[in-house]
Amino acid sequence: MNKLIAVTASGLLVALAACSERERVDTGNDVEAAAGKIAAEAREAVNSPELKEVGSEIKEAAGDAGQVIKDTAKGAARGAREGAAKVEAETRDEAGDANRAAHDATH
Repeated sequence: MNKLIAVTASGLLVALAACSERERVDTGNDVEAAAGKIAAEAREAVNSPELKEVGSEIKEAAGDAGQVIKDTAKGAARGAREGAAKVEAETRDEAGDANRAAHDATH
């Protein structure tokens, strides 16, 4: 916003160079009034309930997303543990079957 004001003011200064003293004063006053109005509107927008509501909604959505990620990670970890336990149990069963087969073959 400051850049916009600076660019606008610079443009007006160039235009003012070709104007009379009275026109320059009037234009300067107009620029000052416009800058004050822009600043007031910017303050009003920053403090508006609507903007605060949007900020609250963004914060809430970020919290919800964080909870979903956390829950997903817990689910993935639980699934990995269950999968590892299943593979371990199957490996034990297969080892037991192999031992029984070897025992039966020797007897």
